[in-house]
Amino acid sequence: MSTLLSTGPVENAAANPATSAWVKVLNNNQTGEINADVFVYSLNGEKSQIGSSSFVVAAMSSEYDVFEINDVLQYEVEIILSDASNVLVSVWGKDADANLLATHRFVNNELSILSQSAEQGVSKTKPTSKTFNSKKKPTRRRIR
Repeated sequence: MSTLLSTGPVENAAANPATSAWVKVLNNNQTGEINADVFVYSLNGEKSQIGSSSFVVAAMSSEYDVFEINDVLQYEVEIILSDASNVLVSVWGKDADANLLATHRFVNNELSILSQSAEQGVSKTKPTSKTFNSKKKPTRRRIR
């Protein structure tokens, strides 16, 4: 069953804003990989997608990706999991000095479930955005 999770709207206009959002997916299943699709949206006015990533998480392992959110005053992270059974997700913001920001920390039980579907894959309710704003195109870093 695929599941769509969300951080909800995150305020980033503080004195020490996050410059990157880190999304970590842990697959605690003994067998079977899962697919994760991550979408990051700017909420500065109209909701617009500023980043996305897709990756496979093998059984008993984890993966993560990093999204630049410089100059984004409000944002949301959505994660679609092909199967959320025994899978944990966390989202963290880091400041310009790479310090974790507790105010931008979302552990698994703090993420909202927006939808669930018995269909496999993510084609059913892939998050949509009107336009991709190329002037705010993030630099995505994949670090292992």
